Amino acid sequence: MRYLTVIVLAAAMLAGCQEANTAEQMDTSPPPPSATLQTATATPATPSSAESLNPEEPFLYIEQMKSLGGNGQVVQVKSNTDIDKASLESALEKSLQTSDPQTAFSYTMEWESPRFVQIRLQMDEDTAFSGTFNLDEANTADGRSYASTEQPYRNTVVVSSLTDQGSIHFKGIVSGTERMIPVWNTGWVKTVDNQEYSVPSFLFYGQEEHHLVQAMTGRELTIPASPPEEGAYGNDYGYSEMYSDRFYPGYTYMVSGNKTLYRVDLKDFSRKKLHVFDKPVYGMSSSPDGTRIAVLYAHDDYIGPGADLLVLDQKGNMLLSRENAAFLSHSDGFLFVYPLAWEDNSVLILPADNGESSLLGKIRFDTSKGTSDVMRDERITEQIKKDIWAHERQQDYYVLSALTWSPDGRFAAYTSGTGTIRLYDKQERTITFVAAGVLLGWMPDGTLAWADVRGHAYTF
Repeated sequence: MRYLTVIVLAAAMLAGCQEANTAEQMDTSPPPPSATLQTATATPATPSSAESLNPEEPFLYIEQMKSLGGNGQVVQVKSNTDIDKASLESALEKSLQTSDPQTAFSYTMEWESPRFVQIRLQMDEDTAFSGTFNLDEANTADGRSYASTEQPYRNTVVVSSLTDQGSIHFKGIVSGTERMIPVWNTGWVKTVDNQEYSVPSFLFYGQEEHHLVQAMTGRELTIPASPPEEGAYGNDYGYSEMYSDRFYPGYTYMVSGNKTLYRVDLKDFSRKKLHVFDKPVYGMSSSPDGTRIAVLYAHDDYIGPGADLLVLDQKGNMLLSRENAAFLSHSDGFLFVYPLAWEDNSVLILPADNGESSLLGKIRFDTSKGTSDVMRDERITEQIKKDIWAHERQQDYYVLSALTWSPDGRFAAYTSGTGTIRLYDKQERTITFVAAGVLLGWMPDGTLAWADVRGHAYTF
């Protein structure tokens, strides 16, 4: 599950891997020069804390800032030992990748001391743009490497323009065509199957209103949000409403406060209460024909990893229940969304821990037969595993479970451990940088969609 992986990766990335839009750590380094204003950091340590490290281990401390005046950002790189300048400059130049090679992008390097360099990035702040570079190939002045096998992302830097307007981007991977739809900044983007269209829509959650955007036309439906009702359960994703992954002509389903299931009229947004749960709801999905609603909710009072399943009809009557139908490892007491979906009107796709025996982390559960089996993807060959793990520099099963395949089966898009979107070409066995954003998936015509929403956003 994505949020679990993010939590695990965060521990590894705090030492050095930077993401301008997601860094939230308090700055403990000396104040930057007056020409810059710090807006984001992702490094909890400073050179002054080097004594707490193994003195034999070279370490880079990387902090990201926004320039005052003009378009650009500043990346400060500090070390606990003298840096070989030529190797660091070469590492940046060789590894720099951008979302749009045609967009003007430049940088300068200002060496303040043998242990401190400021990298000034010139970026068009009015255009959604992102890039990444890695400093693993930099060495100390005495020839030691800054790379770390235990923390493979710590020297990776991700930069993006800090636009106030969110957007959805569509890129034809083969054709090269590009398209953009202005949208809203959010912390949760949900892909929705809308029966009125042949392509998906995307639901952008908000505190006061939600926006459902049709991918092909950009047509938008504004859905007013309601304040949490009495007795609502708190959660760790920040929104009090959870809409279904399917919208039907005139109606859909929604869970309010992780507690109450409603049928929602999409004309006047009136609600009809269908069921009240006695434990927090983890996830919900409605069937393609709209006659069944599946809900996963906490098995234990302490909000543990186990989830019970309840399937209801469109009037709220119980059709099926099963205890501990899903299990996702996480710390007790944290309430995030469990991914849940209907494959057809009978088969549910339930979440599970991923690993060697369950690469996708999904279980197919036949509600009519009561049988279940591990969901598999024969496209994930041993060669693909090796290629992606080599690129990620660790054996990460979550990356494999999150592969999203193009309609022709040639390309697989995924979110790397650095938080960037990568594209694997099965034919050429290459992995390329697409953008820093929220991966939304493939359109039927083979274009890849992602959102730039200024900050991390969940997609479960």
